Amino acid sequence: MTTSRQGPAVPESVVDFVVTGTAGGADATSTPAEVTALLGDGFVESRTGRQLLRCYDLVEFAWERDAGGGEADGGPWRGLYVTVQAHRLDAPPPLDALATALDRVGFPLVEVAPDGVGCRRLVRADSRVGVLVDETTGEVVKLSAPAWFAPGPRGEPSPLPPRTVRDLLRHLTGLGAPEREDWARRRLPQEADEAARWWWSLWVAGRQRLGPGSGQEGGPALSAARETALWLLGKCEDAGVLDRTESACEIARYGLLDPDAAVRACLDAIPVSRAEAATRRTTPYARDHLAAVNASRSAKRLSLAAGALLPRVRDPELCAEVRAWLELRPLLM
Repeated sequence: MTTSRQGPAVPESVVDFVVTGTAGGADATSTPAEVTALLGDGFVESRTGRQLLRCYDLVEFAWERDAGGGEADGGPWRGLYVTVQAHRLDAPPPLDALATALDRVGFPLVEVAPDGVGCRRLVRADSRVGVLVDETTGEVVKLSAPAWFAPGPRGEPSPLPPRTVRDLLRHLTGLGAPEREDWARRRLPQEADEAARWWWSLWVAGRQRLGPGSGQEGGPALSAARETALWLLGKCEDAGVLDRTESACEIARYGLLDPDAAVRACLDAIPVSRAEAATRRTTPYARDHLAAVNASRSAKRLSLAAGALLPRVRDPELCAEVRAWLELRPLLM
């Protein structure tokens, strides 16, 4: 049974992390050099293979990189996550106090399904921060961005057994576009939330067949798998499981379009111009500015997704536009 208590005040840095997704201005997209510039060199660092972990007392940053890419011993570092290990505090903050503080500033948390092993999970979707809470004590264990869980269908169990999902995916891959639409009309549940869970389960299975960075190479079977995955991704967006930013990022990550087309999709999805984008210098994190903050966040995610494809992009105008966004990235929200 969950214990509820007020306990000590919540550190302001913890509240700020949930609201902004940053620790001292550094977030999961920051490079090691950018983190050092913001937080200093008082850290402990370890490397395992192509992964790098850096710890500043409570705060941890993690990166990974591919082999090759121009640096002395590998490619450029790519951010994985930033975590605040709240359990290391002498008095970890209770969830009730954190929730009250966030409600007060207008950034409430949303609870998703428990993890099944003794923890509650909550998210702040716009900052992509996940909060893990001990079910017994009610204390916050850790906070991470981006969250590894999500509200809605993405945070719920699949409505179908894994084997059924695989069989359905194999069937859909063998159909033409009209036949797939006919299948959807006949087979999908009528209830919107249940249908959304179906779409998400099928999309997850479809992208697993491709893998990140799969590119456009491959024979007819892989081409058919990409076509089906792109269709499923569109259905997830139509069902509200993914927004346009997330959908464009997935297109880029899983090679569902050729590099130029994928980059164009990312740029077209950016909801604000560079001149109008909110930055850390111009716009405070406040409820009144949330639309501008979230547009800036979308621009950051989309420019990073497009940037990963730059070596394979042929159109020089597309390359120039992406590079201009990447120059602005450190200031985006």
